[in-house]
Amino acid sequence: MEFARLSRRVVRFAALSMLLYLTLAPHTALSQQPPLTLASALDRLGTEAATLAHSLPSFTCQEDVTSQELQHNKVVRSVTFTATLRARRGDDGKLSENFEFKTVNGRPLTGGFTMPAYIEGGFSRALRYFAPEQQACYRYTLSHTPTGDRIDFTAATHLSRGNACTTEGTSGFALLDAEGNITHLERHVSAKYSHIYREAPFAAIDFAPLLLNGNTYRISRHLLADLANGGSVGRFEADYSGCKLFAATVTLGPAIEEPDATPPPQQ
Repeated sequence: MEFARLSRRVVRFAALSMLLYLTLAPHTALSQQPPLTLASALDRLGTEAATLAHSLPSFTCQEDVTSQELQHNKVVRSVTFTATLRARRGDDGKLSENFEFKTVNGRPLTGGFTMPAYIEGGFSRALRYFAPEQQACYRYTLSHTPTGDRIDFTAATHLSRGNACTTEGTSGFALLDAEGNITHLERHVSAKYSHIYREAPFAAIDFAPLLLNGNTYRISRHLLADLANGGSVGRFEADYSGCKLFAATVTLGPAIEEPDATPPPQQ
């Protein structure tokens, strides 16, 4: 008798499980994302690159930096500093970066200092390798992985004369998450062309979402770059946190009555 009750319970549970599966299975199938294609990935990254270059509003972040000089892979000089970074969209439409230094090597800044390596432009130009006007300058390949997708890029060869590409010697890759958002990018430039174009030979960026004015932007949260500096290598590593919309404030003082400067009428 007890076995019969247990059997009926098992049957009812199995039937209920099947009913739940039949009910939920169509919704699960509808929620699955279609496989990412190279064309759709480049279209999305191109839009994000254009947004960073032209539409990203002014914002401010806390910046924590380590700047080093290396010789034979050994650190011979290191400076750490914290700063408030302000990225402002100017009247010309370009995003410029300036800093208000707070501490140097763990102490409040009281004067000037020099750093072994310095990099700027890690926000508005972070995705320039996918900008719509630059996509003809590269060759792209898409590969799928269990955790997301990867796009490799390398400078195109045999371009027509008079092209506007400055991409020779450049290669790299970008990692995308399961939703197609960029999470990481690495880029290399050969020694010859890093000197010609004044580019860092190596740069790597980790991206994070930032909500500004109701829109979400994928901006740099971690930047690592190496620069050739004669017989040594300069290394710049920065973390960005607490980013928010930048708004200039204006303080108005009390109204002051100015004397009337109009000359009295002549008699």
